[in-house]
Amino acid sequence: MRYADGGGTGPAARAKREQVRWRVAKMFERGASPVELAKELEVSAKSARAWRRAWVAGGVEALESKGPGRVMPAV
Repeated sequence: MRYADGGGTGPAARAKREQVRWRVAKMFERGASPVELAKELEVSAKSARAWRRAWVAGGVEALESKGPGRVMPAV
């Protein structure tokens, strides 16, 4: 589930996640596999594979944050 406030984190945590995305791009540029990346960064292999697909399709820009998720109205 996504939260309107960015997952309940502040600017410092969002900046940290952005740094992880830049590190991911550099690791892929060096030829790291998603499995290696997942192990080193302690993230799920599923996330690492998704990041790899995004990076292959759109480079570093594809890994940049798209901002907060869409907020669904209450029913």
